[in-house]
Amino acid sequence: MNYSILVVDDDEDDFVLLAAKIKRCQLDVTLTHASSGEAAKRQLQEGFQPHLILVDAQMPRMNGYELLNWIMDSDPWRHIPVVIWTGAISEQEVRRYYQAGANSLLLKQDALQDAETFCRHWFQLVLLPQSVLSGPP
Repeated sequence: MNYSILVVDDDEDDFVLLAAKIKRCQLDVTLTHASSGEAAKRQLQEGFQPHLILVDAQMPRMNGYELLNWIMDSDPWRHIPVVIWTGAISEQEVRRYYQAGANSLLLKQDALQDAETFCRHWFQLVLLPQSVLSGPP
């Protein structure tokens, strides 16, 4: 199975590190980078249907919480699991993200340190939506 992840992160270095770690999992996973929430919205509206969306919580202009809310309010994409990843987060923010519809939250350092567990969880244990919808509303 070929999986695609939309990685939304304003720090390109984090994307490059994650891509290198995911590649070591030796699974058929394609990562697509969006450098902002606005860029992610454009990619989705242009028809990109990833299996998973990984969103940095702390981005300028449109932060991860705002993008998550937009995704959850959008019929064509609300079925796609959203994982929030961040450098640090308070317990209050954890609750707020889960209440808004996040499927998972993880610290970047943990995800980068143990990418094999991330890969095993999301691409071997969890059933991800496989059907591509016919495009934006």
